[in-house]
Amino acid sequence: MRIHRLEIQAFGPFAGRQQIDFDELSAQGLFLLNGQTGAGKTSILDAVCFALYGSVPGARQSGKRLRSDHAEAATAPEVVCEFSARGRRFEVTRSPQWDRPSARSGKGTAVQQAQTLLRERIGGAWVEKSARNDEAATELSEVLGMSLDQFTKVVLLPQGEFAAFLRADAKERRPLLQRLFNTQRFEAVEQALAADAGVAKVEYDQALAAVGLLLRAAREEAGRHLAQDQLPDDSVDGAGLLGELQEAVAALAADAAARAADGAEELARLRAEAAAQERRIADHAELGTLEELEDKRRTNEPVYRQLAEDLQAHRRAELLAAPIRHRDQAAAAAGQAAGTAQRLAEAAAAHPLYGDYGTELPAPAAAGEAAERLAAVLAEAADRAGTQLGRVQALLPEEERLQALEASEAELEAGLLRLATQMDRTAEDTAACRDEAARLQEDLQSRQAEAGDLPALERRVAEAEAVAGVVAEHTACTTELAAAAGARDEAKALQLDLKERWLHLLQQRLDNAAAELASRLEAGAPCPVCGSEEHPAPAGAGAGRLVGEDEETAARQEHSEAESRLAQAQQECGRLEARLAALAARGGETPAAEARAAVDRAGAELDAARQAALERGQLESAAAAAAARLEELGRQAAALDVDHAAAGTELKAVREQRGQLGNRLAALAPTGSTLSAHAEALSGLVAALGEAVRALDASRHAADALEHSADELAGAIAGSAFDGEEQARAALLSAADLAAAQLAVEEHTLLGQRVQLLRDSEPVRRARADRAAGQLPPDADAAAALRSRTEELDEAVRDLQVRSGVLQASDRQLQSYGPRLAEATGVLDAARERFDRIQSVAETVRGLGENERKMTLTTYVLAARLEQIAAAASERLGTMTDGRYTLVHDDSKSGNKKSGLGLHVNDGWTGQRRDTATLSGGESFMASLALALGLADVVQAEAGGVDIETLFVDEGFGSLDEQALEQVMDALEGLRDGGRVVGLVSHVPEMKLRIPAQLRVAKGRQGSSVELVLGEPAGV
Repeated sequence: MRIHRLEIQAFGPFAGRQQIDFDELSAQGLFLLNGQTGAGKTSILDAVCFALYGSVPGARQSGKRLRSDHAEAATAPEVVCEFSARGRRFEVTRSPQWDRPSARSGKGTAVQQAQTLLRERIGGAWVEKSARNDEAATELSEVLGMSLDQFTKVVLLPQGEFAAFLRADAKERRPLLQRLFNTQRFEAVEQALAADAGVAKVEYDQALAAVGLLLRAAREEAGRHLAQDQLPDDSVDGAGLLGELQEAVAALAADAAARAADGAEELARLRAEAAAQERRIADHAELGTLEELEDKRRTNEPVYRQLAEDLQAHRRAELLAAPIRHRDQAAAAAGQAAGTAQRLAEAAAAHPLYGDYGTELPAPAAAGEAAERLAAVLAEAADRAGTQLGRVQALLPEEERLQALEASEAELEAGLLRLATQMDRTAEDTAACRDEAARLQEDLQSRQAEAGDLPALERRVAEAEAVAGVVAEHTACTTELAAAAGARDEAKALQLDLKERWLHLLQQRLDNAAAELASRLEAGAPCPVCGSEEHPAPAGAGAGRLVGEDEETAARQEHSEAESRLAQAQQECGRLEARLAALAARGGETPAAEARAAVDRAGAELDAARQAALERGQLESAAAAAAARLEELGRQAAALDVDHAAAGTELKAVREQRGQLGNRLAALAPTGSTLSAHAEALSGLVAALGEAVRALDASRHAADALEHSADELAGAIAGSAFDGEEQARAALLSAADLAAAQLAVEEHTLLGQRVQLLRDSEPVRRARADRAAGQLPPDADAAAALRSRTEELDEAVRDLQVRSGVLQASDRQLQSYGPRLAEATGVLDAARERFDRIQSVAETVRGLGENERKMTLTTYVLAARLEQIAAAASERLGTMTDGRYTLVHDDSKSGNKKSGLGLHVNDGWTGQRRDTATLSGGESFMASLALALGLADVVQAEAGGVDIETLFVDEGFGSLDEQALEQVMDALEGLRDGGRVVGLVSHVPEMKLRIPAQLRVAKGRQGSSVELVLGEPAGV
């Protein structure tokens, strides 16, 4: 890469445009960049970096204003650099962000965003490549093949930094080498292998825990039946331990089954003997019950005979109950109808309008001619009132029309008022809108807002959000791990609770084993213990409730499922721990506030740039909207004028129609009322008269019905066995008495049937046979003693059977652990092998384990680069020191520290290797200069072999004596071979005499300036 031309304007200390022709300096090969302190020598180097990378090196970038304070306010800062690289020639023009004077009123400033223009010379003409900051940066990065950090170490050689690098320890050298040689991929390999090792460790721990969980479960299962000294030693391997446990529990199960069978046989014999005694006692108790019931039936026979006679009399009287009920109902209905008719007639006569249409009512009467006369008077009044109602209803539409006209008049008056208000408001809105449009137009003409470098800012936001995303994912994973740990603890607690519940149910089942067997007995089916088909006294549950085999088995299954869920929860915790380690390796442990603050800062800058880009469009949209609003308000005002005139004409016509119709209807309505109210009153009178006439008709029909029902009752009594109505009423029983008599007779009948059944039953015949033979019932105490012995043996047999069942279940459970243990052991062996392999590789690349030098993979790569740098630097240092000194890379360990990045100097005079800190000031300068040049060669090769044809060496020559300076100058002269141009930055006076080609920088009150002084080329 060769620099041909550099132009600087309003940049750093340079106010006016300064031009530097590096092609003229190239003919000299070596030139001196000198000037007073603060004149701007370093600013020239800054301008080169800014032109190529849009930024200045290191600490000079932080907080520094690039625009010159000496330049005119309206002069734009600008750097133009023409250079060639990879056989192509480019020109890049950059302007940093700066505050230019506002174009509106000359007051204040506006932000002018950074700008870039990249051109390439093709076929003798300049062709524009890009005018975007991001596109130009991408193109330049591909052409140069170096980052800004690498460029400042390869093209700009700052001696102060390399002197520090020369004396630094391995830990301090590492960051610089990492920046220059981009070792992130090797660090990523280290982190990935560490994460894989963590995952493999978790998988191995999980597999080991699974095997241990199975063995603990097997030991716990066997421990329920075996004493502690009967359990195998922990030194036995997994398969052997499980086999010994299975054999021990199987032997106990076989012994328990044999003992349970012997006890069941003896229990069957005792139960048969006790059943025979219980049967004889029950037979004699049945005979005593029969004798008691026979005595009771003989005593109550007369009472039940009288009740039967009363029931027969009631059934005869029931034939007259319906006629009596019908006559009573007809009498009540006739009285109620007569009262209702009289009340409605009086109510109709009390109506306010009755006097206008009817005559005075005749005297009250329930039936006969008086009732007919009353009905005729009311009917005549109803006809006259109905006729009048028809005439009034015919006029109701006219009254409704009058009301509609009055409502229309009120609505038109309100409409006129609203239109007037709208016209005033429209006039006010028009004036306000006209003022707003004028203000917006003025702002639009005076404001020119520029858009920022949105793509670059968007990339910064995306990068910051990516970091924040990793941090958020790490935080979420931490939360998930905490939740998973809680779930694991809950699963453990649940597993313990279910285990306790299962053991409790098992104990209850042991306590009630006899009741469990009894619950399975069926009538007529043989007993599984004694074989008898009769079950006279099945055992009941003792203390606690009865627990069956299904419930106990279900509890055991729930406990087993809880163990599986616990294992899954432990596995999930391991997975999340591995994932958390991987996220931490990617930087997930960065403080969330720091990551969020970076996102906020980038977002704020992006929002500000977007707001600047939107301001002009917003003003244009607002101005267009205001103009459209003015036009719309004009149309509204014209429409309101037309509507107001039309509404006034319509109101006048409605008022004339309302007056004419009101005068015509005023004579038709009663004084103080309306036609509709009068029609409603007439309708009420007609309805009341019609209801009264209908009630009188109903009263006459009710009287006829009463007379008919009385005749039917008299005929029914004459044809019955009773002498009169009172005698029939006395024979009828109430519902309660009737039910009681029927129930008593039925009970007496059922008692007789029960007595007969007992006389014919087999137990009574056996008891009478015993009594006839002189045999007494069995002794109750002897039977109780036999029953007690049977119950005791039953409880013992039940315990033996339950214990046998539990042992058999444990044996089956232990047998089921065999395949699961084999599978878990296979998984454990594979996990152990994978973990050992990955852990060995991960520790090796991280400088641990068998890595004797304790050197990480990244350090190994950097050590190789440092070895190349030392070799390249030694060639230059040997020339400068007459072959005395060479730089040597040292990868040996120092104590417990890791090796890899040591640097020493070999002294050819003494043959000793010593620390670089022992060099004198001049020797350190020559060593650091050689190191910088060697680093430039290595980085140049790393960048793809880019030719570096322009170099700058910054300061440090004042520490050299005359001979050393001569040797250094000879080395620098060698750099010109092949057409390379080298610029030296120095204040040393002798340098001004030795180097005729100079680039002088002078400072002044109006800003610095550059002067090119050329002498005879070196060697002429």
